[in-house]
Amino acid sequence: MTSHIYLDHAATSAPKPIQVAERICRYFREEGLSAGRGSYARAENIGREISVARTALSVLLGAESPERIVLTHSGTESLNLAIQGVLRPGDHVVTSVLEHNSVLRPLASLEERGMIDVSYVEPNDTGVIEPEAIQNAMKPETKLVAIVHVSNVLGTIQPVQEICELARQQGAFSLIDASQSVGHLPVDVKQIGCDLLAAPAHKGLLAPLGTGILFVRSGMEKELQPLLFGGTGTKSESPRQPVELPERYESGSLNVPGLLGLAAALEIVTPEFVEQESSRQAELTTQLLEGLREIPGVKIYPESTPSENRIGVVSLSVGDHDPRVIGTILDEHFQIEVRTGFHCAPKTHDWLETTSLGGTVRLSIGHSTTEAEMDSVLDALKNIGESLR
Repeated sequence: MTSHIYLDHAATSAPKPIQVAERICRYFREEGLSAGRGSYARAENIGREISVARTALSVLLGAESPERIVLTHSGTESLNLAIQGVLRPGDHVVTSVLEHNSVLRPLASLEERGMIDVSYVEPNDTGVIEPEAIQNAMKPETKLVAIVHVSNVLGTIQPVQEICELARQQGAFSLIDASQSVGHLPVDVKQIGCDLLAAPAHKGLLAPLGTGILFVRSGMEKELQPLLFGGTGTKSESPRQPVELPERYESGSLNVPGLLGLAAALEIVTPEFVEQESSRQAELTTQLLEGLREIPGVKIYPESTPSENRIGVVSLSVGDHDPRVIGTILDEHFQIEVRTGFHCAPKTHDWLETTSLGGTVRLSIGHSTTEAEMDSVLDALKNIGESLR
């Protein structure tokens, strides 16, 4: 069987650890129960296992308590809960052109309905949003500053701590999209100083698809309205949504197999693991970038970003060739799997001026990426560049 090189970890981590697969299989073979809906021992055991995962997440993210971690079905749901739960008619939002559609689209929907006003800040030449640019965009009615921690197109790390401090000084709330940073970089919500932080669990946390998290700072529950209303397994005698966290934001049956997979993944993804992976992936990123710069016709976006201010998410083009063509050649001839196109971040490509090109080729490194794979990718791109000249 041909071995594939998977470089689309920014979409989802793969393959998942064997412990994750084994726990999910055991659930389907032997349990298949709901969590928080039964008073019998097996259901309570599953609930406790998910609670252990919630506690592990709070430790990993530096949250003050486990109930501050809301479990969702995706990073997209987490971001929608944060955005739609905080904003009210007449509010102003400051965000950036580097955001994913999971931020852009809910904001656009609210703006099109005349509920809010949005300002979009551009990065500097290195792909970094400067705090001063955020400050210049703020207004007296600014309610929320929503900023991506790491661009899913450029891999650039944003100064989120300074931006959150600025938002707080101006009386606005801060939302961090940590989709590409959690599990790849040490992330501490107390150090960042954010009010809300959203992320999927299936990327850097190595959990199954259909899992996400939202950190809610203490006191934010007074401002954050639920996105969904319904059964929580608590206060079932009342028709009103409970006020206690995390149940206030977890209506409906939880994705139990996914969350049990997350619990198994978090036995691996500890703070120590993240530190080690951050260092290891940084070395692979440097290897990739240095090799790419030696290949004629390959352009890295943005070219001027220092290696130390980015993670292993690298967008590039090969001459003026359609990224889809490059991606197809990599897949069919070299068994290298990458992402091509706009990566759900259209404003980023407008800023890069890659929209007319059809986006970029994106290579994204993860827990299973090796040094030998980086060498193979560089050899393949060199071969493609020479053949297309």
